[in-house]
Amino acid sequence: MVYHTRQRPAPGARCEWPGCRAAASYPAPRAPDRLHDYVWFCLDHVRAYNREWSFCPDMDRADIDAAVRSSLEPGGRHGRFSASPAFDDPLDIFAGASSRTPPSRRWPPGSPEAEAAAAMALSDDMTLPALKSRYKELVKHHHPDANGGCPASEERMKSITRAYRVLHEALSAAPAR
Repeated sequence: MVYHTRQRPAPGARCEWPGCRAAASYPAPRAPDRLHDYVWFCLDHVRAYNREWSFCPDMDRADIDAAVRSSLEPGGRHGRFSASPAFDDPLDIFAGASSRTPPSRRWPPGSPEAEAAAAMALSDDMTLPALKSRYKELVKHHHPDANGGCPASEERMKSITRAYRVLHEALSAAPAR
C-alpha cells in the first residue's frame, strides 16, 4: 500500500537503499524533524528502514513517557508530541460536540435555565419526560456510590440535581409544546 503523501517519487525512481536497483514506491521520513521530507524505498527496504527508525532517537523511555503524558494534559502542546495541531478554525468546525453547546432558543443566554440545560447536555426542545430520563441517566453515571465515594462525583451530582430542579420547575410551569 502506498501512503498518501504530498510528494511522489520521480518517474523511474530507484530505491535509495545502498546497492538496491529496485523501483522506489514507498516513502519513509528522513528525520524526526523532517516528517514530510521522504526517502523512497522498495518494499523490502522500507520495512527494514522502518524497523530501525526512531521518532525519538535522543530520548530514553522515561523521557518519552513524560512527553506523551504532558501532551495529553489539557492545553498540552509540548514539543514533538503535540496533542493537536495548531491551526486556525474560525468556524469551530473541528471542535467536538461536547465542547460547545448551541445557544438556547427557549431561554435567554446566561439564564439559570439555559445554564442548567447546558450542564445536563440537553437540547432546547426537551420535554419533561426527556428531562427525567436524562436526569436518571446522569445520576446512574455520576452517583458517588457508583464511583467509590469520589468527591468530584459528589460535586457533579450536586450540580446535576440543581440543574434538574431548575429545569423541572421551568418545564412544569411552561405551557406544553
